[in-house]
Amino acid sequence: MTSLQASIFHNRQPDADQLKAYGFTKQAGAWHYTQELVPGFELQVTIKGDTITTPVIDRESGLPYVLHLDLANSGMFVGQVRGAYVAALKGIAAKCFTPTMFAGGQMQQVLAAVADQYGDQPEYLWAKFPNNAILRRQDNRKWYALLVKVSADKVGLAGSDLVDLLVLRAEPATIQAQLAAGTALPAYHMNKQHWLSYRLDNGLKLTDLMAAVAESRKLAH
Repeated sequence: MTSLQASIFHNRQPDADQLKAYGFTKQAGAWHYTQELVPGFELQVTIKGDTITTPVIDRESGLPYVLHLDLANSGMFVGQVRGAYVAALKGIAAKCFTPTMFAGGQMQQVLAAVADQYGDQPEYLWAKFPNNAILRRQDNRKWYALLVKVSADKVGLAGSDLVDLLVLRAEPATIQAQLAAGTALPAYHMNKQHWLSYRLDNGLKLTDLMAAVAESRKLAH
């Protein structure tokens, strides 16, 4: 996978229904899609399992065009092909793939429980911050959870390893008590007087987390 391609499809997985709706066809267990990028050059996308190939083909010669993959290559035509290539892949990633940023561990359990109990799904709102998602009520569109992967030192922990944080609304008294007890961390990104953070996969029970989610959702009235 090229670096350009890898950066676009990182932490995303294909959705069969969305691929079909977008115009992909399935043959021999693989999904195929062709799109003209610039006159005489087409993008050929093949998705089979975890493997994605995205060659650009010169229609006249039938050979792959690769100059756009090296960012050191400049020039008007190369830039035109590269821009069209990136735009096409970003469109496919947005329309045909779903994020897998929180596809494991306790975050997955929380999201599954939220979907089952409330029908709410995570929303990835920021292209520049793909590690961040929100949960919100559908009746008033207010957020009640922020889901992030951040460096441990961003929330006062030792080291720079990524940790999963579930950031929830809470009453000020609850925030003070849980911070004092060490069962929660200061809110990441949100107002620290009205939100707090829970580090996941760190010993907290799912039932306790879901009780905190229920309270946060209630506060988002």
